[in-house]
Amino acid sequence: MKSIRKFLILFVVLVALSIMSFLLIFNQGLIGGLMLAAMAALFSAFLFAAGIAGVLKGKLDFFRIRNTWEAVGTILFAVIFFTVISVVTVANSFVEFTTGETNLAHNEKMRLFASTIFQVPAQKELVSEEKNGVTYYVLEENKHEIEKMEGLLAEQREELNAFFGTKDSGGLAIEFHEDYESMEELAGIEDVSAFYNTLNRTIHLVPDDAEWETILVHEYTHYQSHLYALENGLPISHLPHWFEEGIAEYFAEAGSFWYDLETIRLADFRSMDDLEDFDASGTAEFDPYAQAYLAVKALVDDYGEEVILELMESESVRAFYAAFEEKTGQSIEEFQETFLEEMIAEQREMKKTFDSLYAALEAKQDTVAEGHLQAIVNTGDAYDIDEAYWIMADFYLEQELYGKAAELMDAKIAKGDDRFLIDDLLLLAEIHLMGNPKKSLELAERAEQEALASGDMDYYDFDSLIAAYQKINSANAAGGYKMLFEEELIYNIYVIEDLESKLKKEFPEQF
Repeated sequence: MKSIRKFLILFVVLVALSIMSFLLIFNQGLIGGLMLAAMAALFSAFLFAAGIAGVLKGKLDFFRIRNTWEAVGTILFAVIFFTVISVVTVANSFVEFTTGETNLAHNEKMRLFASTIFQVPAQKELVSEEKNGVTYYVLEENKHEIEKMEGLLAEQREELNAFFGTKDSGGLAIEFHEDYESMEELAGIEDVSAFYNTLNRTIHLVPDDAEWETILVHEYTHYQSHLYALENGLPISHLPHWFEEGIAEYFAEAGSFWYDLETIRLADFRSMDDLEDFDASGTAEFDPYAQAYLAVKALVDDYGEEVILELMESESVRAFYAAFEEKTGQSIEEFQETFLEEMIAEQREMKKTFDSLYAALEAKQDTVAEGHLQAIVNTGDAYDIDEAYWIMADFYLEQELYGKAAELMDAKIAKGDDRFLIDDLLLLAEIHLMGNPKKSLELAERAEQEALASGDMDYYDFDSLIAAYQKINSANAAGGYKMLFEEELIYNIYVIEDLESKLKKEFPEQF
């Protein structure tokens, strides 16, 4: 009976010491927490040694250990207490090290630590909502942002499930942040715009970021790559991190047009194999994401998209480089020396074509310019084509060739590239102001519907724009035009100049 009573006392003391240690350590900084943990560890070691001595001798009078069972109980007490201290210390150190904050309360620290392992929000004020297997953690006033995420995820889920052969049947969470500082604090990385936590399958992002579509697809690709590894029995870190990021950038449709490939700086691929080294390699002069994307793009250009899956089958980073060399006939070092050559040649050729387009426009050689435009359409990427069409549209508008400008933009829209559709529709609406304002209203309303569907409403003032177009198509046309100018709702400089001249003739008293 005495032994049972001692066990109960030890249990109560263990619980009390554990709670007290948690509160003490979690209310300390990194150094203070480690010092307290060291003292608790010494205490545990002392008890452990006493317990071992008690087992060997059968008792230990100094500690009032009367038999072997009491000695075993002392050992268990020491081991459990040491385990509790270790977990609490690791959690406190992790939060202190990653956030760099020194004044967080213990409950805030515990939430931040738990949110890196379990699927709980890092921000306590968030509410949850589940849609199609995805749990969203959002502020009540941000619930409307979920719909646009859902639309994009539906498309990407179908596409990436088919590509990776995965089954995204649920388990992903997306946490909305109001600012980037809270994400930097959570991730322990500066200048982070979003991140995916592999441990708890959670994407963290700012929902109203101007590039939210690209960011969401990038992070969702990481989730799909994670699923691929799990479903194929592969370690999570079986690929070099630069390749993981390159895949995510590739499916997020990053473009090589952003980079001057002839002057871009490169780093040793092997120096970016793990996450920490990859993140640490970024500087004002070097963007590791750019190199990662360009490398994957070069591989896809040469071997097709299936090369991604072939390399993803690798069971380790070492196996990846072996498979890479077998597939390409080059070591990664040799590949680094040559992989940009073809893209540089293409970029030079595209620059020449644009130079020729500008020269033809300067010389007012419409037919020649149209030929160069078609060459860009045939060989350029989506962004090259978009730029060329808008250059040509400006040329027509400068010459007051509004009919040709409208035909050009109609042709561009008919190609069906939704990435630029809203801006294309709004430019076409401005063009039609010169002769068919009813069409302008129709186009603006269509642009609003596209923005609603894509979640891009934050970047346009459709309420004012459509109200102005409605007035223009009413008995108060002058008031509508005034609204366009006063609220700066039209943007093309040539339309603005010509429309002003037109309105001064039609409404001399108002303009």
